[in-house]
Amino acid sequence: MYEPIHEAVSVIGLYKNAQFVPRKFLWRQREYLISDINLIANIRDGTVYKRHYAVTAQGGAYRLLFDRAEETWILEEIWCD
Repeated sequence: MYEPIHEAVSVIGLYKNAQFVPRKFLWRQREYLISDINLIANIRDGTVYKRHYAVTAQGGAYRLLFDRAEETWILEEIWCD
């Protein structure tokens, strides 16, 4: 089951074929290396475009959100057993 977090994070990545690919994120003073990107979904919230990433990092499952209007990253949820 996913647990809501909704906290700001810093994300480092690279551009590949004109698309951003996150490689790691910093949350609560800890760095998480992203091993897999399981899903990328673009959504529109009113006039704001957002991009959702479902990633695997260090054995855990996380959902990240990039708000294109604000240019901010949010850790939306983490998977908890």
